[in-house]
Amino acid sequence: MPAVTYKTHTLPQQRRLVPNLMRTIVNILADAQRPMSDIELASILGTHYRRRDLDFFRQIQLNLRDGVDYGILRRQRNRFSLRSQRLSELMSTLGSSIRR
Repeated sequence: MPAVTYKTHTLPQQRRLVPNLMRTIVNILADAQRPMSDIELASILGTHYRRRDLDFFRQIQLNLRDGVDYGILRRQRNRFSLRSQRLSELMSTLGSSIRR
């Protein structure tokens, strides 16, 4: 009887998720008080989180897209800004109440 061999599949490496990435993006845009490009945001976030890997930059792009889809961010000519000033006030209030 011939020996049975099985093909084994390797699982893809699990991503290291970035905690509070959307909140950090909102805080950066609120502090800057001007629209910023995705490249500018990626540079600032890379310094903040001390990460420069490709997966990190993909997560930034996904969060920016989600922010636009959810109405948190506005995108004009590849520049992102906050949808309203009131949103940044709400985010700061939420941030302080979570830490309590």
